[in-house]
Amino acid sequence: MRTQKEIFRDNILTSMKPYLDSVTMDILNQTIVQALFNINIVEMGETLPATNENTNECIMELFEAKKAPKLSKYTAEYYRRTMNNFIAFVGKSLIDVTDMDIEYYLNQYSKKGNKAVTVNNERRVISAFFTWMRRNHLVTENPAESIEKYVETEKPIDHLEDWEVEALRDACKVKIVNKVTQIEEYRESLRDRALIEFLRSTAVRIGECVSVNIEDINWETGDILVYGQKGRAYRTVCLDDAARFHLKKYVDSRKDSDPALFVSLKSPHKRMTRCGLRSALKQIAKRSIVGRNIYPHLFRKTTATNMARRGCPGELISLYLGHKNGNVTNKHYAYRSPHQVKNAFLQYGAAA
Repeated sequence: MRTQKEIFRDNILTSMKPYLDSVTMDILNQTIVQALFNINIVEMGETLPATNENTNECIMELFEAKKAPKLSKYTAEYYRRTMNNFIAFVGKSLIDVTDMDIEYYLNQYSKKGNKAVTVNNERRVISAFFTWMRRNHLVTENPAESIEKYVETEKPIDHLEDWEVEALRDACKVKIVNKVTQIEEYRESLRDRALIEFLRSTAVRIGECVSVNIEDINWETGDILVYGQKGRAYRTVCLDDAARFHLKKYVDSRKDSDPALFVSLKSPHKRMTRCGLRSALKQIAKRSIVGRNIYPHLFRKTTATNMARRGCPGELISLYLGHKNGNVTNKHYAYRSPHQVKNAFLQYGAAA
């Protein structure tokens, strides 16, 4: 159970949540912890409200105050959505949830047609949430730990074949009507071609892609320093010659003043959003002969697959992709410089 000192601290944090941003909230938490270090609060009070509804509301408020600020916006929203659905299903206090409750919820979730990998993602979030509750002394143990993962069917890694990449390049053309002759013409969309080459070369995540600014690119070397929110670390990715050529061609053609590397085609040409990027790829795919779903992450898988096919060591592929969880030896004992990682891409992943 939580101590009175922890309850005191948590009540302040939840009360101040509506008025402070995540950075200030973290500073407030550290300040309270420091101020109470040599103080013992002995007055007893209620640890949580009495009703199930109020108890869960209090726990979720505590999550918003303490855990959510340390997560990315999208991860925090994923946690909220999953836990709110779970709470609505079980209809009881999270403090009283058992492993049977979670197992039944996952069984029903599976019967809705969700695949094993999706059910396991749901289980992972619920388990992580209860681990956080345990660390904050809201429960004594994590009831999800005893639930086995659903067996997933191993599928071949989805990636683009060389001819499919060429087909997407060919599809980076848009149909226009000549105002004088009224004849239909096809002109290359410089942005679309640059986008295809950028994703193919850098293998960045969608959030990393939309965050890149023009000034982030070293046009002499092709290096780009990107910040990966998932791994919470900077890493260097690079543009091969083909990608650099099409990026420069696109950037030089722009008349807007937006600092973003990729902007919308329509005025006022604002920075592309995640949805806008996905939509752009779908439109390219629709104009192509590929005939299947094209999405941003597919280019990451394609680059990794091509590097592996050409004999690149797995540890260097992981470092180039910015994977957080790598082999312990590679992570802590075998240093790999950004230059070494870049050379691995240029040797194994760059276009011929």
